[in-house]
Amino acid sequence: MNITLPSAAQLMHRFGEEEITQLAVKPPRNPIESDLLLAAAQGKPLDGWSAEEVETAMDALARIADAVSRACSEVSFYLRFRKPGEDAPVWVTDDLPELARYHLQGTAVEESTMRLRYRDIIKRLEKLATEDEARGASEAGDSGLQIAHPPRLFSRKTLGRL
Repeated sequence: MNITLPSAAQLMHRFGEEEITQLAVKPPRNPIESDLLLAAAQGKPLDGWSAEEVETAMDALARIADAVSRACSEVSFYLRFRKPGEDAPVWVTDDLPELARYHLQGTAVEESTMRLRYRDIIKRLEKLATEDEARGASEAGDSGLQIAHPPRLFSRKTLGRL
């Protein structure tokens, strides 16, 4: 299964640099500029910022990577019935950033649009897993199906005199 994981820079471009920066930097860390986090995500030089700010940015990037990893793990759970080599639907890749943002938010999400989007994505993934399972696949694509046939009756040896 091939899934392209979103980078921190892609999350920042999709949802806004300020929002992702606010979600990624948690107390007791001091807030940082979104330009710093974006520069760190893109691998640009960080000479213009203090060591404490750079350390906070690195911590925020680690939190973003953890959120993306959890989102990928969650998607992989629902796609466990996919056959090896079978790609996930395109919409799954499009929904990964939403899942990552939800996991980055953490437990502070109660009844919000972010929570509703998360629930919608999970419902679609559950339906996809149910459809994959109904097609006869089991976990890791091993359906247990075996083809049996009777032993061969004719061969070169048995037909040699004809």
